[in-house]
Amino acid sequence: MTTQKINNVKQTIGFFSMTIAWALMNILNSIYLVSEDGKADDSGVIIFWSGLFITIAWAIFIIWPLNRLEHSKKLFKPQIFILVSTVYGALTYSIIVGGIFRSFELVTMFLPQAILVGFFFGLAYSVLIKNQKLIELLNQRPLTKTIFFLSPVIILGFFLWFLPLVAPNLVYRYMTDEIRQKIVVKTIPKFKVGDEIEPLKKALPGYFDHIENGSGNMSATMEDFAFVIQVNCGKIIRLEYGQSQFDIDGTIYGKLQEKPCP
Repeated sequence: MTTQKINNVKQTIGFFSMTIAWALMNILNSIYLVSEDGKADDSGVIIFWSGLFITIAWAIFIIWPLNRLEHSKKLFKPQIFILVSTVYGALTYSIIVGGIFRSFELVTMFLPQAILVGFFFGLAYSVLIKNQKLIELLNQRPLTKTIFFLSPVIILGFFLWFLPLVAPNLVYRYMTDEIRQKIVVKTIPKFKVGDEIEPLKKALPGYFDHIENGSGNMSATMEDFAFVIQVNCGKIIRLEYGQSQFDIDGTIYGKLQEKPCP
């Protein structure tokens, strides 16, 4: 594999490696948030800002070094490059965020995510740049590079559109606030008075956890949706929903839940 062939594709592979690192960091961050809080609150904010800062870091701190460095040097041995990339990621993040916001607290708050991005970038790049079949493919079919540069859009579409579409109950806790809300809006109308509450709780894991022992209630208002639900004896005894709070009676009627179970 010639140096020229590597030089022709190293920016493409570098960008794709950065995308992989960004995606894996956000996946692990969502898993961590769910393990701590039961849901990935504010994960959408992290996805957006991390994507923005990584784009800035790519343009300022990655393109030029990748273009100048010789890949035959010891630096690009996996065990060395991964360590260097991890440290470089932390430094790059600290310079950008510290320089813009002048906040040590903000720098330290998201430093672990930056370290993860640096680690995963180094790992992905060191593996992909040595894949001869991939290098040959990108050299022989330059148009395939387009797929690599569109990878952020493809990954976002898969995780934030396709998965919630086909398996909303499995990914519900891990989604952004906005997508969780959309899942709620699509799920509530599938149920009616008389239905068991457990299937609804399984469809929206964690959302109705406060309804325990088959009894409870909830009223919620969102941007384009509002609902009120009352449960007794493990069944939905009242369910109203509409496009706004004015379309429903949000009052909780306690007497409905005072009836003894059969």
